[in-house]
Order: sequence, then C-alpha cells, then structure tokens
Amino acid sequence: MIHSVALVIADFLFSKDVITEEEKEVCAYGMELIISGIISVALVIIIGLITGSIWYAVVYNIMMIVIRLYTGGYHADTHVGCNVCYCGTYMISLLMLRIQMYVRGTIITWLIAGYLIIVLNAPLEHHNKKLTMEQKEKYMIVSAVLGIASMLISFILNIIGVVIRYGKYSFLCQISLYINTMLLIIGLLLLLGVRKEGRFHEEDS
Repeated sequence: MIHSVALVIADFLFSKDVITEEEKEVCAYGMELIISGIISVALVIIIGLITGSIWYAVVYNIMMIVIRLYTGGYHADTHVGCNVCYCGTYMISLLMLRIQMYVRGTIITWLIAGYLIIVLNAPLEHHNKKLTMEQKEKYMIVSAVLGIASMLISFILNIIGVVIRYGKYSFLCQISLYINTMLLIIGLLLLLGVRKEGRFHEEDS
C-alpha cells in the first residue's frame, strides 16, 4: 500500500518535470519513508488520545524523531514492522515511566545510562546510508548536545513542577521523568541497532 502510494507520487512529480526518470526510484523510496513515518507518528498520537497520555505521545514523537535523526538506531526491515515497533516502544515507555514513579532510585541511573549509551555509540551508520567522516563528527556532536539539552529540560521541568505544587508530585515532574525514560529507550534502541548492523556486516563478509 505504502509502496504503491509512493510510486504514484513519484510518477506525478516526474510528469511535472520535478524529477528525472533516473530519480524516480530514489524519490519513491524517500516518499515511502516519509509516509511510513507519518503513519507511525499518527498512530502514537491516536494511542495517546485513547489512553489519555497525549502529552507523553507528543514528547515521544519529538524525541524519537529529532534525537534519532542524529543518533540512528534499530529499524525494522518492513514498514509494517517499523510501525508496530514504533507504537510498541511507546507503550513500553509508558510502562517504564510507571516503574520510575514507584522506584525513585532509578531516575538518575536511567538518565546517566541513556546519555552514556548515546555518547559512546552515536551515530550509528546504516548499511544503506553511509556517512562521511564529516557527517559522523557532526552527528556525534549534535547527539551529545541534544542529550544534554534533554537532561536540562528534564531538570528545569522537575524544579518548576516541585515549586508549583509546593514539593508535591506534579504533571511537570512526570514529564521530566518521561524525558529521562526516553533517553534510556533511545540509547537501548541504539544498542539494538549496533547489534543488528554488526550481524549484517558479518553476513556480508
């Protein structure tokens, strides 16, 4: 379905002389990725609306799109698999948030673990998308900066949440915890991607 729609769009662009015949295949592949990504984001938003966790869905989409753009990570082999993994990971992130809310001692541990994994392993080069040394250096720096920015935002939201509620637990504190959770999840997805790419290279050699 997604492939067919992408081909139609590529043909339309070709008919309007926007792309050449040689660019149609690349354009169709790019449109497949975009359409699949839109579907994944929309599904998570829908799940967020149904489960009453819309703000978590928004944070999830922002962090998964922005940070993983530079870190890379695990990707399923099919668009359906990608959509399922994306939504499934969102549900897992909500479960992990609940765990953090009851086990406060894990907050700093998860935050540091997620950031360290990102710094030590990003960016992950996909076998279908090679990076130049300049791109690798740029992505590595941006990944580290985004990680620090996420931690700062988490810290600020936690402070504001505590102050507003006079020391009591608030929604902003939960968002702060969720950002920490997402850093760890992105880090774990990065490790899964490293393992998958390692297997690919072993089979290729």
